[in-house]
Amino acid sequence: MTIKNDSDTQGAVTYRSGAAARFAGVPVETLRVWERRYGVVHPHLSPRGQRLYSLAEVRRLVLIKQLVDMGQPIGVIAALPTGDLIAMREAVQALAVSRGRTGADANASRPARIALAGPLVATLRLDEAAAVGRLNVVGRCVNVVDAAKLLGRVRSDVVVIEMPTLNDQSLGAVANIKTACGAEWAIVLYRFAPSAAIARLRDAGHQVVHAPSDAVEIAAMCSALLLSPPTRLTNMAPDGDPMLPPQFDEQALAALAGASNSVYCECPRHLVELVRNLGSFERYSAECANRDPADAALHRDLQISAARARAMLENALLRVAIAEGLPLPPIAVAAA
Repeated sequence: MTIKNDSDTQGAVTYRSGAAARFAGVPVETLRVWERRYGVVHPHLSPRGQRLYSLAEVRRLVLIKQLVDMGQPIGVIAALPTGDLIAMREAVQALAVSRGRTGADANASRPARIALAGPLVATLRLDEAAAVGRLNVVGRCVNVVDAAKLLGRVRSDVVVIEMPTLNDQSLGAVANIKTACGAEWAIVLYRFAPSAAIARLRDAGHQVVHAPSDAVEIAAMCSALLLSPPTRLTNMAPDGDPMLPPQFDEQALAALAGASNSVYCECPRHLVELVRNLGSFERYSAECANRDPADAALHRDLQISAARARAMLENALLRVAIAEGLPLPPIAVAAA
């Protein structure tokens, strides 16, 4: 990987690796692998040794992540010029529309619809800040308390909700706003919150981020979400904890386990085995005979714990597959 000197970018707007990875929608670890192994971008180096990415490099990363999500191997597209990446993305999107596919692919020809709720986020011009793709702000609401009512008049793909603090009522409030405007995704921006409240929102499939003030960052998060499969819930535990369904069916796991790759430690195969074992224990806990209500509650807790662990390892498996350029099988969301 070529690292340029920071003196070459005096006065230019740059982003650190954490922000660049967040814009692209990949973990920082994946970004480092992409740079080291495939040379996807060549960030500059600050006097303190920090990687600094230009806006053009951030746009390139978002493009590459979109194409990887569309099934293009990272090893094939990494060295392509940015103009070729844009042309490839448009061709894949046009093909998806011509074949009558639904969801995010079928809507690729129109601007993504964004709803904004919150005193600061409602003033942002995300359409001008979008690094890749087109964003159309279809609704704005300054007061979050009124958002479910006022944004119910619009239909959006993503709703961005600014909440200064999070508490036990935040999960229900976010769900109401998201449902009201028909959004597939919700991004929650917060300033202060207990870890339990953050965990509940994330477990429910919402994106929870410590409130950024940069419109470019928020626009990048919206763009990245729209090319990801939504996380759906099956049911709720008695205490309100969500149950996350499997991201991969057995056919998809078998394909990843058997895929030819360059991971000498065979991480994909080991992760698949762990995911399978946790899924089996999750089902066992749900079916296990119970002696009394206390025993039933214990097994329910075991089922929820196994589901959370399985979901974390599924995300790890997905990151390894992306980093290694493995052909990603379709992600199968189990029926409720």
